[in-house]
Amino acid sequence: MAMVIDRGDLVSADQRSAAELSLAELVAEDFRTHRSKLASPGFWAVATHRLGSRIHRAPSLLRAPLEAVHLVASTAVDWVWGIHVPRETTLGRRVHIWHFGSTLLNARSIGNDVHIRHDTTVGPLRSADSSRREALPVIEDAVDLGSGTCIMGDVTVGRGAVVLANTVVLEEVPAGVRVFGVPGRIIPG
Repeated sequence: MAMVIDRGDLVSADQRSAAELSLAELVAEDFRTHRSKLASPGFWAVATHRLGSRIHRAPSLLRAPLEAVHLVASTAVDWVWGIHVPRETTLGRRVHIWHFGSTLLNARSIGNDVHIRHDTTVGPLRSADSSRREALPVIEDAVDLGSGTCIMGDVTVGRGAVVLANTVVLEEVPAGVRVFGVPGRIIPG
């Protein structure tokens, strides 16, 4: 029997979605999430993603200049710190990217209160059948991703799960469990 980890204490009492907050509110919250460190690469990666995902809401005259700012900022975050979060990824609130370097977060969605460490890859699992549309992973709320984690394909990592360092996830991860290994397996206690 797998041990279930209660990570509910990590979730804020403010239950509004990221879409319900203004860009300024989100960026201020992201700054606090990254321990109010302006030099935190994770903060800049998340803030740049927030800008890119909100450009369509800007007045039409501002969209082209904001697109240029986003392109430069996202390229700089990718090249300088090695953190890539595609604009199409739905990002929840209080996502904390702890370290920089070799981090690709190409998920369908990443929930609230997620902790991500360096060398994490989240993305599609390529198959020999190139005609099949590759589905992206879903990372639910309060998930903790260890360094070197790979989460690939149409899988969901359940709420409050802990994916330990250097684990490869190719199958569903139930809520509140710990997984480890290649491929990832639920570990007891």
